[in-house]
Amino acid sequence: MEDSILFVGCGNMGSALVRGLCRDNWHKKFRFLLLDQATEKAKNLASSLNLEWVENLNNLKSSPRFVFLAVKPKDVEKALLSLRNFSQSVFVSVAAGVKIQNLEEFIPQKAIVRIMPNLCVEVGEGVVPVCFSSVVEVEEREDLLFLFSSLGWVFEAEEKDLDLFTALSGSGPGFIALFIEALADGGVKIGIPWETSLKIATQTVLGVASLLKTRGIHPAQLKNWVASPGGTTIAGIKKLEEGAFRGLVMEGVEEAYKRTKNIGEEGKK
Repeated sequence: MEDSILFVGCGNMGSALVRGLCRDNWHKKFRFLLLDQATEKAKNLASSLNLEWVENLNNLKSSPRFVFLAVKPKDVEKALLSLRNFSQSVFVSVAAGVKIQNLEEFIPQKAIVRIMPNLCVEVGEGVVPVCFSSVVEVEEREDLLFLFSSLGWVFEAEEKDLDLFTALSGSGPGFIALFIEALADGGVKIGIPWETSLKIATQTVLGVASLLKTRGIHPAQLKNWVASPGGTTIAGIKKLEEGAFRGLVMEGVEEAYKRTKNIGEEGKK
């Protein structure tokens, strides 16, 4: 077994993981190998980061130490069947809703890890819940947790909770991006040029998140600091609440959770 990591799937999440790990120079410790059924994706990502891409698994002379599976749930079975010969590898799955027991049907007796990261791992600010199967050895656990630490906030979780975290942190970036776009649109509506409005909206969200994280305060406390009596902020908050803003966000997370569970069921068919 060689000290390498095979990344199977170079779409949005696969690319984010590769870029996040390269950002912390892990590609200098491990040999990174990129594989995708759309060969151009692997080639382009590899070229942009000066990495290697794999056209045929038969070209690999030994098992990679880790295999990252970043394919869509519906493609998991096909991908795993092609990887069964890597008997010594630890498999790290990013497939939403596909449980360890389902993965074991295709690669029995293999060490399996599930992670549910979000796209922010690309810049080292992701959320990475991790669940290990019982056959993953202590040394591999420690090495993987150290590896994942470059991607953001890492924590071990019960597998039953991964769908919950997927709905919140996995879908969350999409919700927040939508909010930033709406905030910027609001700036345009009152007369701020689009480019300037978007920069202001993005920096404002970044600043709020950093302040909450650094100070460890409840969001309501920050809201109360900003919303002075009879001021502009409380007037805007009232309008948002008239549209059930918080309730809609909560329902969005709930719908994402329901869909995550459905994807898992579909993956079994």
